[in-house]
Amino acid sequence: MTQVSKSVPSIPLSIWALGGVSFLMKVSSVIVFSLTPLFVTQVLGASILTVGFLEGFVEGTTLFSRIFSGILSDVIHKRKGIIAFGYILALISRPILGLSTAMGGVFLGRAFDRIGNGLDATPRDALVGDLAPPAIKGACYGLRESLSRAGSSAGALLLMGLLWLTPNNYSLIYWLGSIPTALALIVLLAFVKDPLSEKFQAKKIKKKLKFNDILNLFNDILHLPLIFWLTLLLSGIFMLSNFSGAFLILSAEKTGIDTHLIPLVMVVQNIATACIAYPVGYLSDMMGRRSMMTLGILLVILSNLLLAMGGSIYIVLGGVFLWGAEMGITLTILAILLADTCPQNLRGTGFGIFHIVNGICLIIANILSGWISYKFGPSYMFYTSAVIAACSSLVLPFIHKKSS
Repeated sequence: MTQVSKSVPSIPLSIWALGGVSFLMKVSSVIVFSLTPLFVTQVLGASILTVGFLEGFVEGTTLFSRIFSGILSDVIHKRKGIIAFGYILALISRPILGLSTAMGGVFLGRAFDRIGNGLDATPRDALVGDLAPPAIKGACYGLRESLSRAGSSAGALLLMGLLWLTPNNYSLIYWLGSIPTALALIVLLAFVKDPLSEKFQAKKIKKKLKFNDILNLFNDILHLPLIFWLTLLLSGIFMLSNFSGAFLILSAEKTGIDTHLIPLVMVVQNIATACIAYPVGYLSDMMGRRSMMTLGILLVILSNLLLAMGGSIYIVLGGVFLWGAEMGITLTILAILLADTCPQNLRGTGFGIFHIVNGICLIIANILSGWISYKFGPSYMFYTSAVIAACSSLVLPFIHKKSS
């Protein structure tokens, strides 16, 4: 009996547009993120301690806005509108930073930037799940992650070029950084659909938001399937093995590499992530999510072993490349698993919880990494990361649900 093969659906235009939007926003965000510490210390004369307070403040702001935007997108049945508002805030932040002459302006500009980032991230991840055909959900998430990371690399390279071409004209660079953000907003509004909003409007439902709607939402959260909570557990434990790219930069610096070449560490990492995310997402649709996540965990362990060896810049860059590759795998697969386990009407809330859990675990991971590195040395920090990553694999056998 001959079986008729089903044609694999193509990636929707809205997914490609979301990927392009992510690329443009990353270009702009990397410029702002990388330039601000230099601007604060070299132009405004602030201390490193002030930089630490600034980054802690904005990251806390981002975490709150991510959980808020996810829940809000489910309650009001709109994702695209919230993302657009986030981009508008990010667009406003660039001129504020460009015009700043004191730390108050920098705090305001960075707050607008990170609130915009938080409002964007969660509804965007949920929107990919809403738009993706079930058979190629992994490929869709992988494509968006690849384009996003490509934007990070492009942003870093563009910033290096702008710093070289301009006589450290930070204000001009901030203004130029608003151009990709404006383009991202235009692409979002012109080419991205919002299926949840369209589905809700098609039912011609018109009612005011009531307190009971919020209570019902939280009741629905408590009744999410066990596989959702197991995915959160897997993600939380795994994120405890992650650490800031600053530790990768410090590892490269200790090899004696020229200072102006140090940003290439992050370029190598992001190139590796961009190259691996889409193929892994595509393969996960055919081979399953667990096998790809296992590969990602193995690469974390191998990367940490190379970084612990250190010594040569080539060994460190090898570890950085593997680290970037594992990020392409694990960030993509964890997002897909989350989308698999959340119904459409709770997907924004689910991703909000996902982001807040990951964010808290990353804060703990960085504090732990700094303490271990200071107390025992960088090698022990990398060994600890490898052990924690290996422990996260113990959750994988219990995640058995196929993609939906």
